[in-house]
Parts: sequence; C-alpha cells; structure tokens
Amino acid sequence: MTDMDIINSLADEPIRPPEFISLETIISEVPYMSVNNPATFYLYLHYNEQYLTEDEKAQVEKVIHKLKIERDAITDKNINYLDRDKHKILEKSINEE
Repeated sequence: MTDMDIINSLADEPIRPPEFISLETIISEVPYMSVNNPATFYLYLHYNEQYLTEDEKAQVEKVIHKLKIERDAITDKNINYLDRDKHKILEKSINEE
C-alpha cells in the first residue's frame, strides 16, 4: 500500500461520533466475533444504525446475507458428510460394545 493509498483511504472515511462502535471493537470485545461471522456485522448494524447512511446499511446487510449463505453451505456440506458415513460409525460403535 502506498502512502497515497493510505491518505486517500483516511480522507474518504466519514467522521463518526464517539458513540460509534467499530468492527474492530466488536471483534476484540465480544466473544466469538470475527470477520467471517454474520453476527459480527449484525451487531455492527444494530449498534450503529443511527450513524450509518442508507447505502452503508445496505452494504452491511449484503455482507450479512453473503456470510449466511456461505455458512449455510458449509453446514450442508458437513451434514452430508456426517450422513454419508453415519452407518459406518454406528457399525463401529456396535462392534466395539
């Protein structure tokens, strides 16, 4: 990242009131929050709703929706994996008894 990239990034950032809660604060202070967790962005939206523009709110909601879809796909994959080998696991536990 060049110096001008950093300067432009900071110049484009809107001025927020002291009550505004950043993503970094949520991730560091709330257990189990990360940038891959849709709940992180939901909290961000909830805490900062009065400070965000309609466009910013829409962007955050898009991120929440995207992360939910990704999480659901992983859950489905895990369920399919467990279902695929369920009979093997049951047979093994019965044989061990």
